[in-house]
Amino acid sequence: MTIRTLLLTSAAGLAALAPPALADTQINGLQQMMLFRSFIQDDAMCETAVVNGKAAIIGMNAVSGAAACPDAFAWTQFLNAVSDEFWDWGIDQTIWPAEPWPLCTAEITSNCCDPNAAVDPSNQPANCPVFRADYDPISPLPATPNGTPSGAVISHNGLNEDNNIDPGRLLRDLELELVFRNRSMTEYIYRNDLYSREGLGSRNRAQNAAIKDGNLGSAHALEVRFPLDAVMVKVDFIHQEIMIDQGLIPDDGTEVPNNPDYPYLTAYFEGDGGDDQVPGYYYAVAMTNASKDLPTWHWYAMEHVANRGRCDYLGCNDSFGYTANGAAQDGADFGDHYVPPAIQFNNDKTEGNDPLFLTGETYLPSDTGEAMTPALAALFEATGVGSAAEDPDPRVISVDDPAWKNYLLKGTQTGFNTVGGVPTGMGATVTEGGFVNSASCTTCHSQAAADMNGTTTKAGVGATWRPNLLGYGQVAMGVPDMDWFYDMGLVDGGPGVAATQIDFVWGILNAACQSPAGSHGTCDSYPDAPTTIRATGYGE
Repeated sequence: MTIRTLLLTSAAGLAALAPPALADTQINGLQQMMLFRSFIQDDAMCETAVVNGKAAIIGMNAVSGAAACPDAFAWTQFLNAVSDEFWDWGIDQTIWPAEPWPLCTAEITSNCCDPNAAVDPSNQPANCPVFRADYDPISPLPATPNGTPSGAVISHNGLNEDNNIDPGRLLRDLELELVFRNRSMTEYIYRNDLYSREGLGSRNRAQNAAIKDGNLGSAHALEVRFPLDAVMVKVDFIHQEIMIDQGLIPDDGTEVPNNPDYPYLTAYFEGDGGDDQVPGYYYAVAMTNASKDLPTWHWYAMEHVANRGRCDYLGCNDSFGYTANGAAQDGADFGDHYVPPAIQFNNDKTEGNDPLFLTGETYLPSDTGEAMTPALAALFEATGVGSAAEDPDPRVISVDDPAWKNYLLKGTQTGFNTVGGVPTGMGATVTEGGFVNSASCTTCHSQAAADMNGTTTKAGVGATWRPNLLGYGQVAMGVPDMDWFYDMGLVDGGPGVAATQIDFVWGILNAACQSPAGSHGTCDSYPDAPTTIRATGYGE
């Protein structure tokens, strides 16, 4: 199966036009509103270095790097994940097995999962969580994109205006998204029985049983809290034929064409043998990553520098890794850390023209003035990331591929609101295509929760009832709503936990039943599952 067979026509791609000059050199209202998107993130005293082989925050901010130096911290986390070859970590498909076995206990000794069992590198189990790097050969990555394109979309006959306004949405609908989780995170999910719906449901039931028995301390102890060294990396890949079709790379007849000025990371995915696999070369266009160094995690988005719309709506904010020409856009000087979204005036009006967003353009360094800082260049050199003159092998991802230097920080997010009460937001052009302007990593992921049957809850995946101007659903921003998680009359007329937060981890959407789903829509083991968490002996 190839994507080419699904395309009725092949678009030549849309040329990215330089934003037209504004008619006025005075600051306008839309530029003023960017005050709330362009806050400087890092403390002036942030310092970085490579210590014991790892990029790190040093000096007076070392103990609170994620909070005090979020942009610098993002770059250290990015380089460390690359150095650790994150593409060999656990992925959702191997951490949440399609047919999970229960944890082994004194009563369950066969067809069960024992996190303390010795690893046989030659035999990767199919029914228990695994960290892929422990096995030889490392299991292949799946090659199942989000969807298959219709001819109407690809030929721009059906959604031409939509694709021009928000080109990242089309790519989001067709992307191959893979989420990689480090060993610490994989181990926690395994040992805490969070890899099946029964395990998730038993955690919620145990909390409410503890509340009913008056053991409020036990109810708190049963909260899900990942260790501070937990890391997840989410990468959005696009198949080569779509990249060519959309004009993102040239169709030059070579096996692995690439952007000649800003090459993409490439890899050949053969697939994992599952249904609907689309093998071939894939190109990384964006990353959204997180580290559990803060209670709400530390989030950051990386985008390929040539992504259309890279700085739309939100701008691109980096107070550590890159400087920019803050006065490149007439009317305002945003400082050297921020690239504002492109804007234009509404020329339909004869006077009092409104400034409007001009979307879908490219933001290349030749226009924005973006240049890597000496501090970031030193980290790249010390870690060896991107050190090769050219990609050593386009079939595999490698640490020294120079294409790593073509991914720039879109921004960071460390809480729901600023200290001044402004709801924070962050979204990558492809990852959040269609709703970048209202995206919030922290708010969306805060909704990750499971009820007594191990099912995800009514809050949705960042969802709200509001559509945006294109009709795509907007997502929640700002502080969570306690009604997403608590029911004030659930336990004997008093408060209970309607949904247990799983500490910002939406991987639980992949959790399956240990036994087939019953007629009541939940696992066969429900609704008669025990009301206390299973005694595994492994604990937190």
